[in-house]
Amino acid sequence: MDVNKKIETILNTDKGRMLLTWIKTDNLNQFKPCFQVYGIIFNNTGEILLIQEKEKWKIPGGTPKGNETAVETLKRELLEEADVKVTNIIPLGVQRVDYTNNPNKIKGDLYFQYRFVCLVDQLLDRTPDPDTGIINARMFVPAKKITKYVKWGRVGEAMFSDAINLFKERIIKT
Repeated sequence: MDVNKKIETILNTDKGRMLLTWIKTDNLNQFKPCFQVYGIIFNNTGEILLIQEKEKWKIPGGTPKGNETAVETLKRELLEEADVKVTNIIPLGVQRVDYTNNPNKIKGDLYFQYRFVCLVDQLLDRTPDPDTGIINARMFVPAKKITKYVKWGRVGEAMFSDAINLFKERIIKT
């Protein structure tokens, strides 16, 4: 899978204006630095796993620690946030995050978030997230309704569309 499209969305945040760019690719390592890793986790019926944080639904994931690989980060974060083990981990793409007009230009104004598509292997009993001490609510939603829960604009719509297609092409057939 080569980079075949780029979709952009601009958000205004407390850190300044943020440009998000979705890049579909399976060559994640060419995009550095990796600041976060997230999974779009499907069950056998094609629904997507979401967790709730501060009244918002999101896909699970987080920040690499030490010398973790992206896949090691993904597996750890999925256990910590959603109490789930996965299989069939496939790179989907990257979200480029660029703070375009941050007046206090600090290191880290440009970074990448890796995205993977996975299949649920095992749902575990719920435990508190070690970072927050909170047990996040989790639920599966039909793939066609994902953007009603996770509202990330055009970038999110493109990312989830790519994930659904990859799930249908590569995971559901295995």
